[in-house]
Amino acid sequence: MRAVTAAFVALGVAISLGLAGAAIAQPRGARPSTRGLGRSTTHSAGDALPSPGSLRGRFGADAAVRLMRSSDADERLRGIERAADTDTSGALALLERAGRASGPGALDPRLPDEGIARKDPRALLAVVRGLAQWTDNDGARAVLDEIVRAPVEAFATRPPGATSRDPADDESQGAARVTLARQEAAIALATSANPLALERLVTASRSGGPGQDAALLALAIAPPSDPATLGGVALTTPPILGLAARISDLRVLDPILGALRASDPALRSAALLALSAAGDTRAVEVARAAAHDDDPRVRVAAASALAHLATPDASSAVEALVMDDATVTEGLRIAQSVQSEGIVKAAAARAVAASEAPVREAAVAALGRQISPSAVKALVAILRVPETHGIAAMPALQGDAACALARSPSSDALGAIETLVDAPVTRRLAARAYFVRRFLRGDRSARLDGTLATLGGSSDALDRAVGVQALVALGERSLASALADHDPRVRRAGAMGALAMPDFPTDATLLARAASDPDEATREVLARGWMTTDANVGHVSVTTSVLIERTTAGGPDAPLAAFALARRTEDEPSAQVDALLRSPDALLRAHTARGLGQSLSPSATGRLAAAYAWEGDAGVRRAILTALAAHVSGRDAEAARRVFDLADRLDPDAVARWIAANARVGTSIDRVYQVEPRAIAWLHIVPAETSPAPLGVTGLLATSDGRAVPIVFDDEGYALVPGVSPGEARLRLAPRLPAYSPSPP
Repeated sequence: MRAVTAAFVALGVAISLGLAGAAIAQPRGARPSTRGLGRSTTHSAGDALPSPGSLRGRFGADAAVRLMRSSDADERLRGIERAADTDTSGALALLERAGRASGPGALDPRLPDEGIARKDPRALLAVVRGLAQWTDNDGARAVLDEIVRAPVEAFATRPPGATSRDPADDESQGAARVTLARQEAAIALATSANPLALERLVTASRSGGPGQDAALLALAIAPPSDPATLGGVALTTPPILGLAARISDLRVLDPILGALRASDPALRSAALLALSAAGDTRAVEVARAAAHDDDPRVRVAAASALAHLATPDASSAVEALVMDDATVTEGLRIAQSVQSEGIVKAAAARAVAASEAPVREAAVAALGRQISPSAVKALVAILRVPETHGIAAMPALQGDAACALARSPSSDALGAIETLVDAPVTRRLAARAYFVRRFLRGDRSARLDGTLATLGGSSDALDRAVGVQALVALGERSLASALADHDPRVRRAGAMGALAMPDFPTDATLLARAASDPDEATREVLARGWMTTDANVGHVSVTTSVLIERTTAGGPDAPLAAFALARRTEDEPSAQVDALLRSPDALLRAHTARGLGQSLSPSATGRLAAAYAWEGDAGVRRAILTALAAHVSGRDAEAARRVFDLADRLDPDAVARWIAANARVGTSIDRVYQVEPRAIAWLHIVPAETSPAPLGVTGLLATSDGRAVPIVFDDEGYALVPGVSPGEARLRLAPRLPAYSPSPP
């Protein structure tokens, strides 16, 4: 496939309803102890370590030494965890030695444990979490700072002796854990309130070195109370300027203003963007002058600032960008937030004449955000260009134009769609556009309603599929009748329309059909029913073996099968569920965690905490935190609260911290997140010139709230996915996810 175009249409703001989190320890005395989280060899949340004052606490350091000097990576990891759980100066020394870079002393048989954490990503995480409890100690802070600043090559991404069917998966997960450990180390330093630690983070954030990203993230999460710590008037790098703007402290605005006089174009651009983001109108006059700067980066920043501050002359600055080949792409992006007839003309010209497909697509998107009737006319013209003018060679542009009409803020858009139903070449596109517009905006047209009804009753399966999906989604055709159609393309369309109705009766109907439908692509889309049912509806029962087979097949329905498999667990989860929690695929891990969260398994909390401990993917950590939120009562409540406490303070993901903070105080996460999804994903795949039409291509849409939605494209390459959450999403075409393996993490 050569091109994939996707547009997401929503009423209101795009918000991410997913969840995220990572386990991090905390400074001593700041919060209740969070030790013992996610121990690698236990699933029972009740196995918390005794207090440091107990017998085991006093001798914990001795046991840690023996384990840390083992030749076995798992035993070394347990030794580090034991040291992190022991509140003594000797245990601290062990953690410092394990986290330091190996030096000549590593050859000394008395120090065989020096630098061992750098050879195993899990051990590195355990050391960071242990040292994060000692941020009032100079030595602990020094090692955390080393970990933040060290080059990536200083850390192994696979434990010594690790074996896997796919070493690349080990490397990927290990690299994610190393990144997480460095972020956690930086956050621990930022929250320590130690002036020297903050100074070192600021230096790292300016350096452009390997620790810059982690340092910037940590300082944005826990900014210094005194903005002078960022450098006062010496805001000399674009990243520091961006950070200064993000902390929303009015005291940094004057130093940012001073950077507008810098000779470096990158610094001037960053200063303009920072001031406009802060709403400082002192940037206006500077931006007006900078709109004519020789450097294209400065011109783009100037136009962006004028657009953000809504000045009357913003449109002329943006129009100039669109007309300039050096800035056209950025100009069209900014044009989506500025209204102007000049922008309409410039964007329309680019849509027709540009040789690069991304420029044409950006131009159509810009036209779709203009309220002017002339923008609507330009979109209709793109749709009506006869094949003799070459539009047949650019079907993606037609799809983009139809999507733009569907989402256009112009009141003329509905009438324009009506004019497109007369021509057979645009009738189905017009029907798709009307479906999207009516679903989202509530716009109604008797003529277009009649078109949907006509298409839904057509003898042509392509017409019927377009009409049936819209009618099912809009509640004007029963799902059961759609799924009874003799043509699988129509049944798929009915199942796609049912995505607009995420409720138990709808899912029960989907699953009842899934048991007997002969078409594999249709069955994959029907698997959406597993989200709200128990995969057992009335007399229809989906066996555990079928769910296991679907997870191992790696198709679009694999994450939902993993969810259903984990959810039906009542006693000890099966080996398959444990293996899914260690799958190399993040979507499989996330959906397994969600399923465990809804299960009746008494060990679900412990298993989720164990999975959380080494999880490097933010989306999966969100899923784990959400699942744990259902287990904050009962015998394992304390284990869940420890996880929330860690995520609340030190998780690098903002959504995870928010979820954890609410879960810690007893707020129902499900209730907070219960927002009706009213977005539609408009997806279009276009084959290469020598490739056949994309018949029955399946895919998986990972939405902003973390759900995996199995989808199928029609024979013209379109997939309209109603009922998804607003925000960014990821598309996998015809995915075959890697099969999970029960090998150790």
